[in-house]
Amino acid sequence: MDTDDALASLQRASQLCCLCYWRRDSATGQQKRSRWLLLYGCVVLLLSVGYLLYGLLDASRNVEASGVGSETTHIGHTVDSIQLVGIRVAHATALLEELWQWQAQSQFVAQLRQIDLDFVSLLQLDVNYGQLRRQMGRRALYMLSGYVVSQGFILFTKIMSLDIKFMVYWLSYLLPLLVCGMRYFQIYTFILIVQQRLELLLSMLDSLQLYEALPEKPYICNTINEKLDMKTQAAACMQRLLAARKLYQSLWMLVALLNRCYGLSMLVNLGNDFLSITSNCYWIFLNFRQFAASPYDFMQIVGSALWTAPHLSNVLILALLCERVSYFTTRLALSLHHIRTDLQNDAHNALVSRFGFKLLSVYPLATSASQITQFSLQLLHQRLHFSAAGFFDVNCTLLYTIVGATTTYLIILIQFHMSESSLNSDSPGG
Repeated sequence: MDTDDALASLQRASQLCCLCYWRRDSATGQQKRSRWLLLYGCVVLLLSVGYLLYGLLDASRNVEASGVGSETTHIGHTVDSIQLVGIRVAHATALLEELWQWQAQSQFVAQLRQIDLDFVSLLQLDVNYGQLRRQMGRRALYMLSGYVVSQGFILFTKIMSLDIKFMVYWLSYLLPLLVCGMRYFQIYTFILIVQQRLELLLSMLDSLQLYEALPEKPYICNTINEKLDMKTQAAACMQRLLAARKLYQSLWMLVALLNRCYGLSMLVNLGNDFLSITSNCYWIFLNFRQFAASPYDFMQIVGSALWTAPHLSNVLILALLCERVSYFTTRLALSLHHIRTDLQNDAHNALVSRFGFKLLSVYPLATSASQITQFSLQLLHQRLHFSAAGFFDVNCTLLYTIVGATTTYLIILIQFHMSESSLNSDSPGG
């Protein structure tokens, strides 16, 4: 099993959602762009953009959403319209980015295959593709279950109220929501792929002990075989350390390609999630203001909360995954400096020097101390980070930013609502 086999189910689902235009050639086993999938994606993209523009130009399409029936305010209609436009823009952006970044995606796949080959050839470590496939299946099941439960409960609530306008709004919102969810799942999967390789690299560094490869006390080797055995052990440790540097460089470049492939989608989807969270918090506020302790009112509040759940969970999962993978740079640096080396041992340094001249042509100053120093500098200057198209880094600090911005705009919406209510009450017809 290789990466293509492990991601086969994800590839088929992505092709259905127009988020993958690659198919595996049965003859060569290589991934190639499909013209039929490209045609399918272009048609869906044109329809998506056309429907988005039509919704923006036709004010009559701005129907009310999950609100409080006839008591819905003009601000509520505006909030719903913005939320619907946001999910459509995120949908169109994901489709456009998939067409636009096809070269970066091809480089990403080629780089990933080369990294897996390097793990096998340089470190004799095999990537557990079965584990990746099981993790991906469990995450897909959890994510799909969350979408089904939230949208099913919302639909059940509105069926009870016979809200036909909401049915139109819900159908217009559901398809882009599912496609954006698939885009998120693609990003989660590729981040997990990077994390799996970093875990292999970290476990190798944890087991690497240069000092233990040599005797603790210097002694005179009596036979040529003892000398060669000592040299072989030290050279093997040095080669693994050099291979670790090369693999980290490749993984850093892989993360850069991932940011290039999916950075715009992360930016627009996170912005859309912020709009959805803010608007649904506003609807929860409106439902609480008119709460009459009836089962229907309670279901309205729960429905608005569940509408927020997929967007909130996407932000949380993405931020936590990116934070965890970014922290691997620090974990690798700590593990690197836990490698035991004896700088005072002349025999050790002399032994490394004998084998170092063979590596000088590729890696200058190939001694244990210099390699650890060079690797530390590499980890310092090539830190892993995930960027939303260069606008901001995606990590746990993003959660604080979203919470603060949601609170600010929610207060502004409540103030507008209070002003609108007071104007309506002061009007002659109020």
